[in-house]
Amino acid sequence: MKVKNKIDKLQARVILVALISLLVFWSPFFLHLKKFWGIEFGQQASMKTIVQNFDGLNFLAIVKSHFYQPDELNQFGAIIERPPIYFTAHYPGYALIIGIFDLWLDGPQAVLASIILGNILLSIGLYQFFKLIFKDKNKAFYLSLISLFLPARMLVIRGVGSTETYFIFFSLMSLIAAIKQKHWLAGFWGGLGVITRSPGILLFGGYVLFYLRKYKTNLSLFIKTIIPYLLIPLSLIGVWLFYGWRFGSFWAYFHSGDNLHLYWPPFQVFGSNQKWVSGMWLEDIIYIYLIFSLGLYLFWQKVKGTTLEIAFYWASIYFGVILLVVHRDIARYSLPIAPVVIAGYGFHLKKSKYEWWWLWLVIPIMLWSWQFGLHNIQPIANWKPFI
Repeated sequence: MKVKNKIDKLQARVILVALISLLVFWSPFFLHLKKFWGIEFGQQASMKTIVQNFDGLNFLAIVKSHFYQPDELNQFGAIIERPPIYFTAHYPGYALIIGIFDLWLDGPQAVLASIILGNILLSIGLYQFFKLIFKDKNKAFYLSLISLFLPARMLVIRGVGSTETYFIFFSLMSLIAAIKQKHWLAGFWGGLGVITRSPGILLFGGYVLFYLRKYKTNLSLFIKTIIPYLLIPLSLIGVWLFYGWRFGSFWAYFHSGDNLHLYWPPFQVFGSNQKWVSGMWLEDIIYIYLIFSLGLYLFWQKVKGTTLEIAFYWASIYFGVILLVVHRDIARYSLPIAPVVIAGYGFHLKKSKYEWWWLWLVIPIMLWSWQFGLHNIQPIANWKPFI
């Protein structure tokens, strides 16, 4: 009983750190600070600024339009200057969560409530994932804390209305279930992942590759094992069928605008003439490639030959797709596989007096996140339709 209570306390501490850091991130906005630590928050900074950050308003528009009603989306599309079909790029998973809160709260408050819940769920997913890998609750606690702040983009993503917190949670829960050979549960969580973000389909690719390798001489056993995981592509097909009903085309997602950003051959992000690439300041992307690829390699070296390979297959496929992404925001695209990368380095982190060396980085991460939160917004002149 004492061991169980201690594990529960460590999980609770991860959640507490997530919520406290979220509160600190929000504090200049709800306190209406004009200036802090050299950052000019200005006269307009408020909690509405948090809601205005991409892509929270888009999902709120989906909720307020009774889930993709084209006629109702017109008024929101006019406000944010997008056609109704643009919203099909934003899958309904996160909007459903906002919609549940919107039954009791007004729209912006529903987004804020969804952010709080997302932080709690992400904390749970991280802790359970690391605990499963390392069989060490203290290391799970330590790596979970790192994952709440690194990569640096994680804090601001946790602080605004975005799909990543939920997508990472669903993906981790699916991986945990798959590693434990709970196939139907893994398929269920994966299905939730794919209706939240389109890259969720890569989970299915990871599972197929792992079990093809494992059962390469036994096709019938492979088919029997993979059937529960079909919930993932079936969930995606369900979203597209729903789009077909709303917009008259099963392929509506592919007509949503310039949202795929995938090009062959790899590394075209370094072409300065690409639409979503801003100039020549791209050196940091190379460091992302380096840090993530090395972390995945370190993870592979420790888990090969075990069911933990499942996480490696998925993360490797995902990383391979990232190499095809032509977008300045590679940091955000990379976040879902960051826990696997951190686990790779975690195998080589030994307990010592230096294990908390990274804490000083929380200060620049917070400062940068405030700057990002101030500027990554959609300007809104009329809030009435969103209330």
